[in-house]
Amino acid sequence: MDYTYIKTRQVRETLWVEIHNPHVNFLTVDILEELWDVVKSVRKDDSVRVLVLTGGIEDVYIMHFSIPELARVSEESKTSSFARLARSSLGRALLDVGLTINNLLMDRFPALEESNIKQFSAFKGRLFTIFLSLQMQRLYRAVERLNKVTIAAINGPCNGGGTEFAACFDFRFMVGDQGFTIGQPEVLVGIIAGGGGTQRWPRHLGKARALEWMLKGNQLDPQEAREWGILTDVFPKAEFAGRVQEFADLMAKRPPVAVHAVKRAVHGGMDTFLARGITIESLESLRVFDTRDVEVAMSDYARLLQERVDVPAEDRMETQELMGIMYNARFTGGFEGR
Repeated sequence: MDYTYIKTRQVRETLWVEIHNPHVNFLTVDILEELWDVVKSVRKDDSVRVLVLTGGIEDVYIMHFSIPELARVSEESKTSSFARLARSSLGRALLDVGLTINNLLMDRFPALEESNIKQFSAFKGRLFTIFLSLQMQRLYRAVERLNKVTIAAINGPCNGGGTEFAACFDFRFMVGDQGFTIGQPEVLVGIIAGGGGTQRWPRHLGKARALEWMLKGNQLDPQEAREWGILTDVFPKAEFAGRVQEFADLMAKRPPVAVHAVKRAVHGGMDTFLARGITIESLESLRVFDTRDVEVAMSDYARLLQERVDVPAEDRMETQELMGIMYNARFTGGFEGR
């Protein structure tokens, strides 16, 4: 697929995905579609272990979602039968049940999600709101549950749809010395973070912090956002790309099967009650233990223990040194760099 708004470049096992939508990288339905195609390709590409999303324009990440497209949603809601239903108690209850079942089924059966998008794509002139919602849900879930490590490299101001999209990534880094800020300010124009922001941020930050941020609608500087737990880390502009790449290279060393299993267990468990979460964890444990990756990794680790740990005290490796070796070793069907 040829992209209009996306550029990609691969550095070792990291795929950098850059958004180019001058002047401030507003998110649009077309960009969501292009990003979905990239994520779908990465899922099957064994040469990629880490996905990084950043702004392809200097000092610009994602300003927020396209205002003309949000205005279209607002205009459509005046005549939409779904909007009319949502205004009544009975209609809201019916939509609650129907949409919840549909979301659960789409989550379980990706083919249904794809079918729904194709159907509503044909009528997006009249059902744009539903089409947009489906596109956002599909992409955001795909990034969140991708079988690779994902990083949002925030190289400029980040608001609204850009911020709630960042919540889907495993790690979030931001340039910290240029006066950029990050916010979830939808309340200031009378709307909410309707692309999953009101659900993901409470899971990241806790309910009180998320409510404070979204109800105030205030901007946070990178250091504040890091203290809140919104950002993983903050780097100077001059070092930003290099520091993100350094971290990506570290994550690329992790066994792919374990990365995928950890993410499936965490996201699956967060969406349910503890007893079922433990079941999900157990199933993922069974799945990873029955792989060549684990067989080789455990064999390598056992040999290291035998040679350097289970020995007389004068020859014994300290635990910190042992973990340091494993932390920095690169997994390629076995551990390199020991």
